[in-house]
Amino acid sequence: MTGARPPRALGWDEGGASERTVLAWERTAIASLAVAALVVRAGIVYSLLGLAIPVAAVLVLAGVGEWVFSLRIYAEHERVGDDGAPAHERALGILLAITLIAAAGSAALAVIR
Repeated sequence: MTGARPPRALGWDEGGASERTVLAWERTAIASLAVAALVVRAGIVYSLLGLAIPVAAVLVLAGVGEWVFSLRIYAEHERVGDDGAPAHERALGILLAITLIAAAGSAALAVIR
């Protein structure tokens, strides 16, 4: 087999991985904003705006942060070397903390009503 090509080394996915990651972060941002709206609605319905407004504010800030982070990931895709995608453990930890805070606030709204 003189015409056979040598096996190609697998490196960074040059397909749509970066776009899918950005879209996933953007969907997360939209979901955070939607939950913030629902928290405000629950605060209005049950007269608990003192609790709902801070929780919604955290969720809105999280949504904005997630959207900005998605833009950063997309920009970093162009700078990735042979080692693969950059790791974002810190961002995932922050997202986990915000999710837990929002869940605790939402649970408090549900219990207090």
